[in-house]
This record gives sequence, structure tokens and C-alpha cells, in this order.
Amino acid sequence: MKNKNKIIISSILIAGAYYYFFLRNKKNENDNKSENIENNNKMELPIKVNGSYKGRNCDELHAFESTGGRKVGGMNTKVNAELIRLYKEGINPMITDIKVTFDTKNMISNWEVTIDKSTDGKAWVGLTSRGSSGDKSAYTRAYLVKGQRPKDIEESIKKRGEKNPELKMIKDWVWNFDKDKNIIGKCPTRQLFYSYTMPTLYPPHK
Repeated sequence: MKNKNKIIISSILIAGAYYYFFLRNKKNENDNKSENIENNNKMELPIKVNGSYKGRNCDELHAFESTGGRKVGGMNTKVNAELIRLYKEGINPMITDIKVTFDTKNMISNWEVTIDKSTDGKAWVGLTSRGSSGDKSAYTRAYLVKGQRPKDIEESIKKRGEKNPELKMIKDWVWNFDKDKNIIGKCPTRQLFYSYTMPTLYPPHK
């Protein structure tokens, strides 16, 4: 009988300890959520991410991320890391502006991306771009050639495990083309910048 009572008491103690640790972990979880919300309210937005790089030719000058399998500008990598960081802190991020300048004399590209809190409730966690440079055909190659089209970009995102990506153009940037699409300077370029969601992998915060 004594052994039976000991077993009962031990079971009660174990259950009590389990319940205590469960409640404590739940409280810590809720505290962390509250802390994230508080930090989000304190976080200063918008934030700006920028970069600069040198190209050896026109193709590299507009290689904001990479070209021919070789990383050049690393723009997407840098911006996307910041978008994911904000997302993990409980914020649905959104790119609100992109600024680009070329110094064709020194072959230097400068860029700046502004990130703010999403205004449409979606988590825009990625940046990518497609473009072309060097001659008159660059104006249309930027978006008509296979691999450059929006549907091609969506397919490339799906290959990363996202079933339902949404793509949105942020900026259609033109350099050294006039309004009639005539070349007016070195390294004529057209670059289309897109932001995208990955709602399966990064569902928007409510």
C-alpha cells in the first residue's frame, strides 16, 4: 500500500512539474510575442539599404546581383537579408523606393533601396531584377527574352519551394535612352526591379 501511495504521489509531482514548465514556456512565448510587438512599435522605419560596385563592362555595370553565374553587385542578397530580418521580427516588409545611378566614366554603379512596413498586409520578402545593356536592343531585351519575363521569374521562385509567389514591379529604370528609345550615351540600360511575396514559406503576419 505504501508503495502504491508513493507511486501516486510521484505521478502527481511529475504531472505538476510538467504543467508548471508548460505554463512557464507558454508565458515566455507570449512574452516574446509582446516584446516583438513592442520592438516593432519602437523600430524606426523606413530603413535604407545601399551599395556600390565597379563593373568591367556594360554587362557587369548593370549586374546588380550577378551575371554569368558570377556575383557582382550582390544587391538582392543584401536587400533580401534585411527583408527577412524584418519579417522574423514580426514586420511585413515592403520595398517602397529604389534609386540607381551609373558613373559610366569610372564604371561604378550605386543603388539605394528603401524598406518600410507593408501597407497591403502582404509580406514582400524578396527583391530581384532583370535587365539588359549595351546597345539599342537592350531596351526590349530587358523584358522580352526568355528568363527576363515576369512569368519566368515566378517560375524561378517556385523552384525554391514557393507555390504561390506574387510579383510586383517596383521600378522600370532606363539609362542613356531618350523618350524615343534612341541611345544618348555609354552603356544604354533598362533594368526592371521586382519585389515578391512567398506566402507559403513566409505567410504574412496578422
